Amino acid sequence: MLYRLFYFEAVFLKEHAVDALLLDIQMPDITGIELLQTLLQPPKVIFTTAYTEYALQSFDFDHVIDYLNKPIRLPRFIKAMERLKIQLDLESNAAEASSLVVNNQKVGKLETLVVKEDKVTYRIPVLEIDYIQSWGNYVKIFTNNNQVRLARKTITDLEKELKTNGFERVHKSYLVNKKSVKAINGNQLILQDQTLPIGGAYRLLVKERLLK
Repeated sequence: MLYRLFYFEAVFLKEHAVDALLLDIQMPDITGIELLQTLLQPPKVIFTTAYTEYALQSFDFDHVIDYLNKPIRLPRFIKAMERLKIQLDLESNAAEASSLVVNNQKVGKLETLVVKEDKVTYRIPVLEIDYIQSWGNYVKIFTNNNQVRLARKTITDLEKELKTNGFERVHKSYLVNKKSVKAINGNQLILQDQTLPIGGAYRLLVKERLLK
């Protein structure tokens, strides 16, 4: 919203959020600069005035975008509006980016695991991964559609990356997707088409977490 503000509208401004103001410096009873100083969260402002001596003072505020001398010429007004739009767009984009970062931090989940095998890059949907097996300096990634990918990663690194996706370390050589576990039989995990060992050091923790 864009308002041309007079003194009697000051109360409205304090109670309602606006994007920008076209604000006259010389107003009855109060100057535009004085009014701006009363606002805790001032919007973007374009000052207008017939008094050029206020120009430098008006730019003491970070949120002042431009200063228009009266009489206002249309080309100059358009230029000020373009500056305003750029600033509002920048703030909007920054807010969206910040929100995205926060949401990603809250969710903390990977949707896709990117791995290289024989110089070919594969994107594996995390939801399709059943389990991961350590293989020396590599790992084997087994998916629920019977694909196996060999990637130069450590199982410890993948354990950290996939922790918030419901993957649990069940053995020094195995990382398993909890959703793929059908049953626990003694020291073994039963998956759809595979049985995995449970390492002694992981036994109590695995049963506690997978039986929830």
